[in-house]
Amino acid sequence: MASIFTVTRATISSLRYIAKLELDNKMSDEELVGEHGAQSLSECAATCQKDCGFFGYNPTLKRCRTHKKTFTSGMSDENGWQYYFPDSLPSDCKELRDNGYDKSDVYDIYPYGIKSIPVKVHCNMDIMGGGWTAIQKRIDGSVSFDMNWTDYKNGFGEPEQEVWIGNDVIHQLTKENNSSLYVSITLQNGTTLYEMYGGFSVSDEAGKYKLFLAGPATGTLGDSMLDTGDSYYDLSGMYFSTPDRDNDRYDINTGHCAHFYGGGWWFNHCYHAFLNGPWAPKFWIRPWYPTVSLGMIVRGTTMMIRRH
Repeated sequence: MASIFTVTRATISSLRYIAKLELDNKMSDEELVGEHGAQSLSECAATCQKDCGFFGYNPTLKRCRTHKKTFTSGMSDENGWQYYFPDSLPSDCKELRDNGYDKSDVYDIYPYGIKSIPVKVHCNMDIMGGGWTAIQKRIDGSVSFDMNWTDYKNGFGEPEQEVWIGNDVIHQLTKENNSSLYVSITLQNGTTLYEMYGGFSVSDEAGKYKLFLAGPATGTLGDSMLDTGDSYYDLSGMYFSTPDRDNDRYDINTGHCAHFYGGGWWFNHCYHAFLNGPWAPKFWIRPWYPTVSLGMIVRGTTMMIRRH
């Protein structure tokens, strides 16, 4: 039976590690983060942090080796080494924050479970207590958001720059219907405005990534997604549309919002809020009407989610 032990790091709360006995007396250089001396197993474990998924310790040599996440193959025989894995891996940025990671940065998360491939996301650990997972980020228009259904399904861009993390991942992160949404828009003059919604979730692809949005809505942007005062522009309950997939409520014979405005979104007839439009000076109107009515005054946007 695999043994379990707990280690307390200086900056991270107690974490449990489980020994994988089948990897005893093995070693590999693949996906190696680093090797260094360590006087104890706990000292070795304490060095397994952001870029480390598991670690090996040789108590005879007093050596520690840290490896990237999920790598367990291609190991050769080498006496004395023992390997340890976290008893669980973070499913989102909130779990990372709860475990003491307090720096806003790009991290690996495992929304599909410990045996899955990690998803790289940007975690904001500063705003309103931290723990926010960025699902959308734009900073300079270097990535086109005029993408097709498959692109939005799988995600595109890079988390440290401009990104849409993918509708499948968004669904996985929000399917328990217990997440908040934080939206921010930074203007060319440096002002950042935000709006936070109390409830946010997205259905799976079979459900056309239907948006479920709930209040309360609070912030400095004003509510342009949920209770706009005009049912033609409220976005809660809308299916996701892309230029190649028309799921909006606009007249099927006369309009296709995603095709006309150039980008994927939860369009109604069509919108008062649309953060994936063509970057200025292209035709991007009403990013967040009426507070931000012209795309040319936008410097950046962010959409982030956090479990309650």
